[in-house]
Amino acid sequence: MGDTVLDRVRAWRRQHAAEVLAGFADLLALDNVTGDVPALRRNADEIVSRLRARGVEAEAAGPDGVAPLVVGRVPARAGAPRLGLYAHYDGQPVTPADWSTPPFEPALVGPGGDPVPFPGAGEPVEDEWRLRARAAADDKAPVVALLTALDALAAAGVEPEVELLLCLEGEEESGSTHLGELIAAQADRLAAEAWLICDGPVQQGNAPQVVLGVRGFTDLELTVYGPVADLHSGHYGNWAPNPALALARLLASMKDAAGQVTIDGFTADTRPPSATDQAALDAVPPVEAGLLDRLGLAAAEVPGSRLLERLMLPSLNIRGLRAADVGPAARNVIPASATASIDIRLAAGDDPQRLLDRVREHVRRQGYLVLDREPTEGERRAHPAIARIDARVGYPAARAPADLPVVGHLIELAARAAGEPAVRLPTFGASVPLHHFGQVLGTPTVILPIANPDNNQHAADENLRLGNLWYGVDLFALLLATPWRP
Repeated sequence: MGDTVLDRVRAWRRQHAAEVLAGFADLLALDNVTGDVPALRRNADEIVSRLRARGVEAEAAGPDGVAPLVVGRVPARAGAPRLGLYAHYDGQPVTPADWSTPPFEPALVGPGGDPVPFPGAGEPVEDEWRLRARAAADDKAPVVALLTALDALAAAGVEPEVELLLCLEGEEESGSTHLGELIAAQADRLAAEAWLICDGPVQQGNAPQVVLGVRGFTDLELTVYGPVADLHSGHYGNWAPNPALALARLLASMKDAAGQVTIDGFTADTRPPSATDQAALDAVPPVEAGLLDRLGLAAAEVPGSRLLERLMLPSLNIRGLRAADVGPAARNVIPASATASIDIRLAAGDDPQRLLDRVREHVRRQGYLVLDREPTEGERRAHPAIARIDARVGYPAARAPADLPVVGHLIELAARAAGEPAVRLPTFGASVPLHHFGQVLGTPTVILPIANPDNNQHAADENLRLGNLWYGVDLFALLLATPWRP
């Protein structure tokens, strides 16, 4: 395909940018907090409606009580190769008080965060404006980019050269509990040369990237017990053990001052980067200095370390702590218990169950009776240190081979869409359940992200830079309209 088609796609989306933004805002106004099945069904129905309006065969599939899987097919010329595209339409929970604007009332803001009125039809739109709302970047952006690419190609009279299968999930942010069985039920309709996973951000500095894998995921809640009820800190302080202090010591035993996880065997199964992986890592320009400035940090956890090198290892992250209250609600008490919520990102070779077992064994070695339930009165009297671990076995990491034929094709398309060379990475830092596509469909997966790296993913004021939306439109238009042979 000559770039004349890309020029026509760009001309169309510039002319219709305000219309595209309005449609995107309407989709973002549908609350989509993961686990809220009725709300997610409304999202799925709206996406199906929009796809069908563009000639895509689409339906929302799955049993009652489960967020549906939106499956679809963008038809192409006879004999066209077939690729799959995965994204998800559910979003992380929100705390509205933390947001500058309500999370499900989309707002347009300028580079400094100042409000920008939504433009009228035909009015100019700036690449540096940002659309702020939950799921603006993670992960409704690819859905809107695809819909817009279909509109632009139709206006240009271009018939797709690639048959594109769609798998849009509604449970990604809550662990993809049913994804494997939902894919298995649709396996005959989802057979493709490769699946493209459209989630996550482009490279730091906003360079386009194609990523061969993701880390796996598992998590746990760790609770340490003290007295059966909160105690007056004046009457009992210095005598009754404080579980918050005990938990702090226990967590500190899991990682040393050099940033290394000290749980025995934590990296025993981790597969080191291959020579090809290492060469790809070495080829990426350093981004750490700019990251430290943007994040307001004096140094990395391991001073002088490269972000990409650290992402090749499993991580142990304390994502939340709870023990009594703080701030104006603080009381002078010894808490009855203290809880840490921990997530573990798995690298290639790691097994989620084995890592959880190693965490349990580490806690036991610190002198704790480890339970998966509340302790009994007898256990409280018999054991001075008790911990409860509630774990959820997640999924392993996944990585496609570097010589997969579609990878070079995607690198070329991403570079053309962005107007600069694309970065190829061995793995993402984030976790996406790619293993389902390999285990159920026997299909390799490649990550093709479009969102800006500073999109506040999973946090308050999530946003999408509009220039990244247009990059996604151009990329998907190229993907559909460029002849390719596996």
